[in-house]
Amino acid sequence: MIKFQYYFGDIKKSIPIGFLSLETFIDKHLNPKAELLSVFKEIDEAVSVGDMKLKAKLKMNNLYSFTVSAQFNGSRKYDNIKEFNPLAQLDFDGLTNEEAVAFRDYIFTQYPQVVCSYLSPSRCGVKVLLRIPKISLDKGIPEGIIEYKDYYRAIETEFGNYKGFDNSPKNLVLPLFISHDRNMSYRSFDEASEWTHKEFVPEPLKIKYPLPFKPYQKLKSNDKNELRAIRTFRKAVLGILDSPGHSQLRSACLVFGTRVGAGYVETITAEQELDNLVRQNSYLSKGLSGYLITANWALKEGIKTPNYYN
Repeated sequence: MIKFQYYFGDIKKSIPIGFLSLETFIDKHLNPKAELLSVFKEIDEAVSVGDMKLKAKLKMNNLYSFTVSAQFNGSRKYDNIKEFNPLAQLDFDGLTNEEAVAFRDYIFTQYPQVVCSYLSPSRCGVKVLLRIPKISLDKGIPEGIIEYKDYYRAIETEFGNYKGFDNSPKNLVLPLFISHDRNMSYRSFDEASEWTHKEFVPEPLKIKYPLPFKPYQKLKSNDKNELRAIRTFRKAVLGILDSPGHSQLRSACLVFGTRVGAGYVETITAEQELDNLVRQNSYLSKGLSGYLITANWALKEGIKTPNYYN
């Protein structure tokens, strides 16, 4: 039996208060209690007037959350993983309600690996649980985490182009808030196929010179195309304020890489810009090593496909 640990309220509360089965998880989304329906109504009203702070407060103060992909001994930390669940969570945010309803049904019928798909608490997003192989802890927690992220990297490749894809759930310690959707699409775990695709960590660019951190610098180039490419890149990277960080950064670096490949920007200059901008961005700097791997890989890929200004 697949079991989820669950928590109440603030995601900073990392000690679970109990367990529930996958079947119970589905039932609670199909048939929520009256008091939860009242909270969801308040969340809907907050979203309708654009009050995202109130929406977040209502979620934090009133809703249960779950860890879908792992169970923990004690607090919700990687070092405390005691078992992996054969499930990965996918999030799609920032949709309209009509888009969310259509996509909920589409992804369920299109992918037999989906155990369930349902609307988010705001009704403007979709949550998905995808069946993956059971990950063993025989080789230790670090190896298990690597294997999970290999699966998730392939998931990102497959689903990353769908509108609103958010890769935050690859951090399997992050909890999933309860929602409600009487039209949830679901099948039994045994009926779902396994997602068996993996992608391994891409080789980052090997930078053979020191990259000291430099404050944001005024551009001194006289080359109009170089200035245009770097200014556009700076605006894109410094404009990343929240999730999905990896997909936004990947897109910005791929585009910038195409300009580097076209010869507008020297590779060494591009790498320096990339490194400094990721460090300067207060959101990206919190996950510096991971974001730098994403950025360097995307830059390298973009360089392979030069794109010239008209």
